[in-house]
Amino acid sequence: MSRIRFRQRQRLLTAGAGAAAALLICAAAGIPYIRHIEKNYEADRSGYEQQIAEMDAQRIPVFALTRNIQAGEAIGEDDLVRIEVVKTTVPEDMPAREDAIGRYAKVSLSKNTPVSESMLYEGEVTPKDLRNQEFRLIELPSRLQAGEFVDVRVKFPTGEDFIVLSKKRTEDLASGTIWVQMNEREILTISSAIVDAYLNDASIYAVTYVEPGLQQAATITYPANTSVLDLIESDPNIVERAKTELERRMREKLESGLDLLTPEDIQKYLNGKANMSTINPGTQNNSLIQEQSVDTGTTQEAEAAEGEPVFTDNSDASVGD
Repeated sequence: MSRIRFRQRQRLLTAGAGAAAALLICAAAGIPYIRHIEKNYEADRSGYEQQIAEMDAQRIPVFALTRNIQAGEAIGEDDLVRIEVVKTTVPEDMPAREDAIGRYAKVSLSKNTPVSESMLYEGEVTPKDLRNQEFRLIELPSRLQAGEFVDVRVKFPTGEDFIVLSKKRTEDLASGTIWVQMNEREILTISSAIVDAYLNDASIYAVTYVEPGLQQAATITYPANTSVLDLIESDPNIVERAKTELERRMREKLESGLDLLTPEDIQKYLNGKANMSTINPGTQNNSLIQEQSVDTGTTQEAEAAEGEPVFTDNSDASVGD
């Protein structure tokens, strides 16, 4: 019995010695490998740290927008903030802050966008004869917003269509009234077009630009009528009478369209009114939605149900397409 135990003990000692020898061999071979891995890790880490340091050394100050800027909108002093970016991540034509202020955006720009020269264009020098003009007789797009650029056109019953004013910025909008800036020549041209439209039963309307910062101004095609200019010179009040008449015609057009609406169309519009957004949000008051009740203004509130343009004016003027 003792011999058996002795042999078992020897076997265990032999196995333990073998395991210890194998462990020592693995350790002897593994330690250099681990040190090699650690050495490579330190080398890679040093390389990354050096690259980060080089990138930090190449950071340059640029100016980013603090708010969303629409195409054609001027950049003000409060619209820019200084940030630092890696030089290789931005174009080389990054303007200084004072060079960007007062210039206009070619396209719509989002907040936090670094401003580059290719995004901006210079505004024209303000002429001495520039004046603010307001109109209630121009048929406006229902989605027009202040700051957008439009061409003002005149369309005659014969089908002839002319550009009267080219690429005018809408300075403000309110209840179907539009404000634009015009010089003396443009004032005379639009006055001729207004009287021409009054005498020939024409309509004056506006169309918007898609990318005003990229699109050139359209060429004015309306030829000022010599006889109309003579009429204006001999009777300056003719322009005001023509404006009043065109506003009246637009109102009649609105009311005639409203008379065609059925009670079903009206109810359909009223049911979906809660999901509709205000026309020209932030710029125009939508009297059809905000001021009319279901009992007294149902015919006017159903304007959009027939696919007609939505008008926002309660006076003699209205808004067309």
